[in-house]
Amino acid sequence: MKRTRNIDFLSRVLLRIAVIAGALVICLAVAGDVLARVGGGQSYGGGGGHGSSGGGGGGAIIGVVRILVWLTIEYPQVGVPVDIVVIGFVVFRFARRGSKGAEAFSSASPAAAKESIAFPLGLDTTEARPESFAREFGQLRKFDPNFSEIVFTDFCYALYGKAHDARGHGPAALDQFSPYLSEGARKALLERNPGGLSEVKGIIVGSLEVEDIRGLEKPVVYITLFFETNYTEVVSANGGAPIEMTYYVRERWQLERKRDLLSLPPARATALHCPKCGAPLQKDTVGACAFCGAKVESGEFQWYVRGIGLLSREAKGPLLTSDVPEAGTDLPSVVQPGFRDIRIAFEKNNPSFSWGEFQARARLIFAELQAAWSTLDWERARPHETDNLFQMHQYWINAYKRQHLRNLLDQCSVTALQPVKLQEDAFYNAITLRIGAQGYDYTIDESGKVISGSKTNLRYWSEYWTFVRSRNAKPVPASADLNCPNCGAPLKVNNAGVCEFCGGKITSGEFDWVLSKIEQDESYAG
Repeated sequence: MKRTRNIDFLSRVLLRIAVIAGALVICLAVAGDVLARVGGGQSYGGGGGHGSSGGGGGGAIIGVVRILVWLTIEYPQVGVPVDIVVIGFVVFRFARRGSKGAEAFSSASPAAAKESIAFPLGLDTTEARPESFAREFGQLRKFDPNFSEIVFTDFCYALYGKAHDARGHGPAALDQFSPYLSEGARKALLERNPGGLSEVKGIIVGSLEVEDIRGLEKPVVYITLFFETNYTEVVSANGGAPIEMTYYVRERWQLERKRDLLSLPPARATALHCPKCGAPLQKDTVGACAFCGAKVESGEFQWYVRGIGLLSREAKGPLLTSDVPEAGTDLPSVVQPGFRDIRIAFEKNNPSFSWGEFQARARLIFAELQAAWSTLDWERARPHETDNLFQMHQYWINAYKRQHLRNLLDQCSVTALQPVKLQEDAFYNAITLRIGAQGYDYTIDESGKVISGSKTNLRYWSEYWTFVRSRNAKPVPASADLNCPNCGAPLKVNNAGVCEFCGGKITSGEFDWVLSKIEQDESYAG
């Protein structure tokens, strides 16, 4: 009987220790962190299941303390050692959090930026992550030397927006895009239209991912894309006042194109012209181009959408106050295979390029974007981002304004910069940096009350930022001031990203490096 009681006692103690460990892990994972800064963290679909509410961590901590007190009083021979282990673990955990910004990857100090950036990489290996299609794109470039991921992505963004805008004006408007959208794809879009639909507006692509590339060994190549987007439908029913409904949407698009076709330059890859002759989109009575007579029903001349699948559509906006932990900051950097040799070739091809000057510009853009984000003055960020990225971020700014909230990044600073990828194609150069940063990240309401995050707990994070610059840009140093890189006047651009003094399109990368993409640690595939 005594042996049985001892076993029961030991079982209860072990169970309570397991509860303590589990609760402690949960507390450290979710307590008090909000991820709502520039470039990531917000759940684009409204927060579904990303984290607990702000008060959950505090309740769990109280529960742990009560269990520890009970265990120490009732069974001190077990409770005291457990107290020592738990206290030691907590001290270790918080000490580690305080230094992980420096541990995660190589840091480059502001002083070093004035000279050159250090490359303490020795890293020609890439950690396993979600699949990257860099190899497939490289293979496609062998058949099509003009192929550019940047131009292709811009084309897909533009076509998505134009297609949804056109469906809001009915079948005839959407049919104008038949050179790019198959009959089945157009039908799939029109099937979504509710009765009385008069407009689809506010079309924002929050995420575009390549899911699959096939057919590179055959005459036709196929690419599957995954979109996460928002748009607003305006419906006028029975003569009543227009009603607007905003949706979070997930879609899968299947594109095809003749493999050996030479890609169009950026100015022509806009889905606004006949893909064969380049004339304005205008069809005759039989559905062919009114100018060249071509009736496009495949990817013979340009990327062609064969099918569109609606995965989900939810009538909800983004949740801006969810608390979610950082993910991936401690992961090793994902570095392009053969990066060292690629860097040497890049420097040889671009003799006027300076890593120190580029790093200084990256820091300037980082600081300007954080300041614009915290003040909800997103026009301040306009000169520094490509059109597509600016529109995506503008969506979040508008969402904060609608909910009368503001996400602040106080005392935000860059702690590390590491180049991890270089690309050169027919039209653009692209550099991806892994940027480490720290700051106080919290969200307040109109009264200044903290809704989520913390004013006192310093947050550390890292992200992958990709900057692009036109291959036709003048070989001048990257600028780190707030002047137009074309004319030198004070930096002031209109909504189209055009300098109000010289008329140069600043946000195209035609004159200097601009930010084109921000990717999170846990999802970056290289």
